[in-house]
Amino acid sequence: MKEIMDRINKTADCWLWTGAVKKDSGYGRAWYRGRQWRAHRLVYELLIGNIPKGLELDHLCRNRGCVRPSHLEAVTHAENVRRGISGHHNKEKTHCPRGHKYTNPNVYIAPGTNSRSCVKCQRDSTRRWRAEQKLTV
Repeated sequence: MKEIMDRINKTADCWLWTGAVKKDSGYGRAWYRGRQWRAHRLVYELLIGNIPKGLELDHLCRNRGCVRPSHLEAVTHAENVRRGISGHHNKEKTHCPRGHKYTNPNVYIAPGTNSRSCVKCQRDSTRRWRAEQKLTV
């Protein structure tokens, strides 16, 4: 356990993981007892105990590099998503991945959600699917 604790920079607020970090997610990574772990999960399990089945850890501080157990709470996936900020960057997007503008009439907002999609891409996808169905029938 000492080798794990040596990779933590304990600041006044967060405990920052100084070991390997995944570039795409920002989560710390660690090898421990022959297994690769997300660092926050490993530290939580070492200092607090097992994460209850069906729950995941929510970073209350919103810092994915933090491994401080008091900044982590075991919650359901749905609760973690509700609390998160993952959808905020999508609101900033002005174009779909294929370059079409998110403006009326080319934007569809699903009822009961704030989920939006590109009407042109959706129509193209539907046309491709229908063409494939005719070929297989």
